[in-house]
Amino acid sequence: MDRCAMEFIARRWWRRAEIWVIAALLLAGGLILGYQAGVWSASSEQTKQLAEVRAAYDAALGKRDIRLNSLAEKTQDAAVKVQEASNSAVHAADTASKAAEKVNEAVERQVP
Repeated sequence: MDRCAMEFIARRWWRRAEIWVIAALLLAGGLILGYQAGVWSASSEQTKQLAEVRAAYDAALGKRDIRLNSLAEKTQDAAVKVQEASNSAVHAADTASKAAEKVNEAVERQVP
């Protein structure tokens, strides 16, 4: 074969190789772009779900705070009632002590 035919064949094969290299690069770029789009979509969905979970958690904390405030108020009311009952018991004990003293005095007067 002469040199012109060899160069023609070499150029033809080189162009085929160039096409395959370009096709491979385009395919790799498309795969990378698709992967990045998938990661972005998953990240966006995860962010949305995280926002929903945080909102539910905040709502649950709000309900818990309301229950704790209610429990604290009830406990305070119960403590006030216990204190009032204690005061009444102390007053009753004082009255009973005075009555016992009077009974003792009466008994001492009657004993000759």
